[in-house]
Amino acid sequence: MEIQKERRGGPKRIGELLVAAGIIRQEVLMEALQIAKKSSTPVGRVLMTIGELSERNLQVAIEVQSMIRDQLISPEFGIRALNQCARTQVPLEETFRRLGWTPPAERTSNTTNELGRLLIDAGIITEMVLEQGLRQSVENDLPLGRCLVLSRVITANFLASALTAQVLFRDGKISYDQAINGLRASAKKAQPIEDSLQESGAYASEKGKVKVGDLLAQAGIVSEADKATAVERGLSEGMPVGEVFVQSGMISPSVLDESLKLQEMVNNGQMSSLQAAAILNQANARNVPMEAVIQEKSNSKDEVAKVNKVIYLVRKAELLNRDEWKKMEILASQMNVTYGEVIYSRDLLPRKLLDAVFQGQKLIEDDLITEGHLVKVLRAVRDTKVEFSVALKTVSPDADDHSHDSRGKQQEEKGSGIFGIFRKK
Repeated sequence: MEIQKERRGGPKRIGELLVAAGIIRQEVLMEALQIAKKSSTPVGRVLMTIGELSERNLQVAIEVQSMIRDQLISPEFGIRALNQCARTQVPLEETFRRLGWTPPAERTSNTTNELGRLLIDAGIITEMVLEQGLRQSVENDLPLGRCLVLSRVITANFLASALTAQVLFRDGKISYDQAINGLRASAKKAQPIEDSLQESGAYASEKGKVKVGDLLAQAGIVSEADKATAVERGLSEGMPVGEVFVQSGMISPSVLDESLKLQEMVNNGQMSSLQAAAILNQANARNVPMEAVIQEKSNSKDEVAKVNKVIYLVRKAELLNRDEWKKMEILASQMNVTYGEVIYSRDLLPRKLLDAVFQGQKLIEDDLITEGHLVKVLRAVRDTKVEFSVALKTVSPDADDHSHDSRGKQQEEKGSGIFGIFRKK
């Protein structure tokens, strides 16, 4: 029977279904997609606003889309039903019957939504909350999880955990019971589900591995909300997350290609995910191939070592504020890298300021300046944006900063030391 044909092919997105069913033209869809991207509005709503689609036909298309996703009907049968329903204006269920098929009598959206069932079984939401979320999902053409976050039913972090549980269960890495117990522990302890699963011995995350969505988010190319939406849609449509990003217009095919290459390099141990994210960010921002950025960073190990050597000066001079320092600590812990690598890879310090720290460290090693004096000079560079040499001439040391060794004092007395440049005699 036609309904039982292969159900993974064919169009599954609302716009594609509407075009395939002859309800709108392809050029109209392309125009609507551009508007939707710029205005962050669901494409269905855009089509209604510009007068190309009725609300009734949008609701029918959403229902058909849902049934295709749930594999109750094939895309071909759904397109045929959508076309006939729009032409005849009869209810969708009646259209199905005329085409020789009767929908399951007890079919309700909450029984066919895997994420919703997972959240209910974990005791996170109720059936009533799920029904409300699914209604909002249909009305706004947004995934269920995103609607639950926007309604403040769950947090964005918990949605990430729920989607991770769904992926791990789908891939056979954990059982359904383990997914449920992991989510309960995650909610109770306000921690990622990976930590909960590891504590229970159900699953150990693969260190040094990175997902494409995480890589794109770390690079600042997509937001965490966009990533969660893409993961959820990818799960429901059986599509890789990267392809969801491309189809939604968030990234180009070339960005996806480079992301996949960098993902492979991270997973093969050739670089850290932090380094890969920095490379992807710069390649995207400058519109250059990632190979060019990688070449530029080929000497990064030496640079990172230099930064690690002066971390104590960065802290003492307060060149990073409290929030920036905390962020650096968290990233270093999560990525299992040094502070220097985070500062270097994320460009947390302006190059001029970092060079000033390097120059100051060299002067300390040569006994030409005290640590206390250098801290004041670095703060001056930070606050006034002047060159290091200028700040060195204008920032006078306090009496306590005169603690040089005999060699430094002799140089100062002779005027040959660095202090001879700017101190009053």
